[in-house]
Amino acid sequence: MTGLVLELQSDALNDSVPILSLLRKAKALSAKLGITTIDQWLEHELSGYPNRTSIPAYRNVIGRTVCFNPLRGWIPLSVRGVEAQKMMCERFLHQPIGELCQFTGSTVLLMYPAAISQEIMQSTRNGYEPALEVAITAIHNVVAQVRNKILDFALELEKQGILGEGMTFTPKEKMAAGNVYYNTNIENMTGSQFQQGTTGSTQSYTQTADLSGISAFVEKLLPAIGELSNPTDRDQLQSDLETIRSQLKAPAPKTGMIRECLSSIKTVLEGTAGNLTATYLPLLPALIASIPS
Repeated sequence: MTGLVLELQSDALNDSVPILSLLRKAKALSAKLGITTIDQWLEHELSGYPNRTSIPAYRNVIGRTVCFNPLRGWIPLSVRGVEAQKMMCERFLHQPIGELCQFTGSTVLLMYPAAISQEIMQSTRNGYEPALEVAITAIHNVVAQVRNKILDFALELEKQGILGEGMTFTPKEKMAAGNVYYNTNIENMTGSQFQQGTTGSTQSYTQTADLSGISAFVEKLLPAIGELSNPTDRDQLQSDLETIRSQLKAPAPKTGMIRECLSSIKTVLEGTAGNLTATYLPLLPALIASIPS
């Protein structure tokens, strides 16, 4: 019988395996090993996040504000002011991952809390009900991020020699689990370490930039910048992306320069709209946070 860790890797690589099944298998694995940090993250993904501060950065999505016109349906709602745009066009998704998977179509309408909705309606002339329209690709990206994190978790366990025979782990494997270092971005932390359920233990953690993730981000975004209609924005993104690419190829990449370029890219995308922003903007907070300050 294949070990549980290798099964988890195989399932994470197979997009046809439902994300709920993947999370449940990872939860069983973490419980057997006594890895409490990822167990909390898995429970939140399965059951939903209890408050804003507990939601990871990859669940932050950007959309456009719309309102319901009884004659024309959902139409764009103009939002003035940087702070107002940030409040109304940005949303941290608290829903269980299973609920997110139920969304269909090309876009998703997320309703505002009653108090905010009422405030928006009072501040506009028409008083139409508002909502945040988000591209379905942004929702898919959240699910993909969860799948990627589970894969990283399983790969790190294998590096430590933890495989499991069937549904069990040896005492040696459970002890090795205490050496697993992994960032799940729980509680919006910039780094975290697994901790077994032991007493009197000590641990150390050294944060390192997610250079592989940054490289993948650059290589995906660079050929897509042609979607931007503003030539100034295109040129700025290309300059920043090429600079990051150059630094990543250097023997000793200057992480400070990479951070500045990623922040510049974030600023450009925050000032635009469309699928490009919906797809790539949610990825930036975690990448920027991975770089030691």
